Amino acid sequence: KSSYGFGKTDKCPYFYFSDLVVGETTCDGKKKMYEYMAEFKPVHVMQLPNSVKDDASRALWKAEMLRLQKTIEERFGHEISEDALRDAIALKNRERRALANFYHLGQLNPPALSGSDILKVVYGATFRFDKEALINELDAMTARVRQQWEEGQRLALRPRILITGCPIGGAAEKVVRAIEENGGWVVGYENCTGAKATEQCVAETGDVYDALADKYLAIGCSCVSPNDQRLQMLSQMVEEYQVDGVVDVILQA
Repeated sequence: KSSYGFGKTDKCPYFYFSDLVVGETTCDGKKKMYEYMAEFKPVHVMQLPNSVKDDASRALWKAEMLRLQKTIEERFGHEISEDALRDAIALKNRERRALANFYHLGQLNPPALSGSDILKVVYGATFRFDKEALINELDAMTARVRQQWEEGQRLALRPRILITGCPIGGAAEKVVRAIEENGGWVVGYENCTGAKATEQCVAETGDVYDALADKYLAIGCSCVSPNDQRLQMLSQMVEEYQVDGVVDVILQA
């Protein structure tokens, strides 16, 4: 509802200046929203397989990426070469590693940063288009915070909480605030805003479309069943972040 409202009312500059909205079929609400949004905005919807365990799902997702590429090329009159894709993959992988190095600061015990501060950086990074500048800023920030922690600038010991579930940003930040105002620290985010989509990079060798398909099908999205990837990542993060409790965030439509 929020996405539709932002697009319909032109209150969001990202929707206002966009020439194409790219969506995916992760949930029924999104699918219906994109249908209505297409009445006033150019929309391209990618068909996401609900299973990632078979060759047919991989073939579907690879075909969907090629279909998206064709849509972009035809709409904007610009050919996307394989070399350009490889360059973009390498740059995006550097961004992923810089983000991961930053939010891995949450593994420090006692914490170096509050969960609110971690979220502001990770969520804010999604609105940055100059990736080189973002990577440099993340690297510098990570080094500075780690040095300060080593010099003794540390938060008080509290129960350590891991967030899983729906994306968190904007109004949903109140979940983190509620935890930290009541005696806990959010030290990690397994949800869509955090490690789930960032931890694994795209292979930079081999067929470029196979590499992209493998990376994105490995994301433990809740629309996928069975969802072994999510359980594996949760178990791993509970250990790495020395977690005392896990909070599952479920946003109601």
